[in-house]
This record gives sequence, C-alpha cells and structure tokens, in this order.
Amino acid sequence: MASVNAAKELILPEKISTLLYVIERQNKITEILVKFCEETVVNDLQIITSIKGISDQTGATFLAEIGNITNFPTAKGVIAYAGIDPTVHQSGKFEGKSKISKRGNRHLRRVIFLMAKHVSREDTLFKTYYEKRKKEGLSFKEAILATAHKLIRVIFAMLKNRSYFSTQTN
Repeated sequence: MASVNAAKELILPEKISTLLYVIERQNKITEILVKFCEETVVNDLQIITSIKGISDQTGATFLAEIGNITNFPTAKGVIAYAGIDPTVHQSGKFEGKSKISKRGNRHLRRVIFLMAKHVSREDTLFKTYYEKRKKEGLSFKEAILATAHKLIRVIFAMLKNRSYFSTQTN
C-alpha cells in the first residue's frame, strides 16, 4: 500500500515540471544547432547525412564537435581527437590488452559511437563490415569501435573531397 506523504506530493510535480522544462530546452538547443549547421555548413551536413543511418541531429552534433575538417591533417587526427584511438599497456616483455585512450572529446566519442551503431544496422557497407568483424571474434563494443574507425575514415574522405556517400560494388 502506498504511503501518502505531503512533502512528496509537493516535490513530485515540481520535479516533473523541471524535467519537462529541461527536455524542452534540449529540443530547442538541438533545433538551433541543426539550423546553425544548415546555414553555415549545409553542404557538410548534407554530405554526412548521405550515409544511411546518420540523422541531421547526430550529423550536426558531429560537425559542431569537430569544427572545421581542415583542422585535422588525417582521419587519424579525428580518431585521436575523439579519444577512440587504441592504447597499448606494456612493461618489459609484458604486453597487456589494448583499450581506447579516452583522452579526447567525450561528446564527440558518444556521437561517433551512436553513428556507428546506426550505420552498422542501416547501411549495407557498414553492416557487412560490422558482421565481418564480429565473425573474427570481436565483442559488440570492439566491432562497433572498428566500424566507428571505418566510418570516421569514410566521413573524413567525403568531407575532404566534397563528395557524397555511395555504395558502389565493382
């Protein structure tokens, strides 16, 4: 049986109101971010979203976090900036398991992870690559990170060459 507490009855509506306000503000900020990206780097956003599985929202967030692609000389620079580059733990003859560095931008890392998850489900090229890596014995996270690395290399090349994504089989 539920207990009736006057304090809880007063607090709960306030907490709900605060939560609704935060959600509304988040949606508004996301809308402004997408609009900004559409106005300033509309071509970049269109290039990124030409990959099946990348939405306007994640594409805009990715562009906002990396800034100008010309700031990075190679795709490895973007990977390192996101903190998804591998690190090796070794001492003497011992070589431990490698993990991601997590030195970089955590927001960018999260967006890249989300983009990799979505493209590995929706785009045939990335889905095939993800499944290949899973068959090689990688765990879910390791296979998604491998897919994320491939995705970053593809996006980097697309933005540098100003070209749209197409899955052509020769």
